[in-house]
Amino acid sequence: MPDPIEFHSVDALGAGAVGEPGRRAFYLQARSEAAQLTVLVEKEQVALLATEAIAFLDRIKDEYPEEPLTVPVEFAELREPTVPLFRARLIGLGFDPERELVLIELRERAEDDGDDGDDGDDDDDLGDDDEADRAGIPTRPEADGEDGFVARIYATRPQVRAMAARSAVVVAAGRPPCDLCGQPRDSGHRCPRWN
Repeated sequence: MPDPIEFHSVDALGAGAVGEPGRRAFYLQARSEAAQLTVLVEKEQVALLATEAIAFLDRIKDEYPEEPLTVPVEFAELREPTVPLFRARLIGLGFDPERELVLIELRERAEDDGDDGDDGDDDDDLGDDDEADRAGIPTRPEADGEDGFVARIYATRPQVRAMAARSAVVVAAGRPPCDLCGQPRDSGHRCPRWN
């Protein structure tokens, strides 16, 4: 197992997508003066991280009041190069009360990746590989028992709020959803609800 990648503080925390709607690849990115980490994620992960991060920050702000600082959303945009180190299968949120920093943990492998008979993650795995293929990202063969990459990113609450706001903009910029079924609408969309 590789050593965890630790960003004890970042200059910027970003989210974004590269490509045309319907064929986009989504990324999370952490930057410091010395390094940049880019991780491939799913569109749904970006959307969920944005909503969960804001809800999490709102829950803890009574116990840990925030400074009235804001980070412009432009600071949360992706910076080239957007070559990912790995694909995140699991994303977690935490808080370091001593430093008052938010922890975002990205894991290449989920705990149950090797289990058979799980709750349908195999379908998601196929989608992950398809997205990686479309984006031109080679998939890394995983040896049995290998835990994969783990990245721990510590960011300020204003940086996380800016990343969440940027994530919402990026997700909304895709294909509009069908009013009936919720699937992305494009020129070839045939809504299953019309049957």
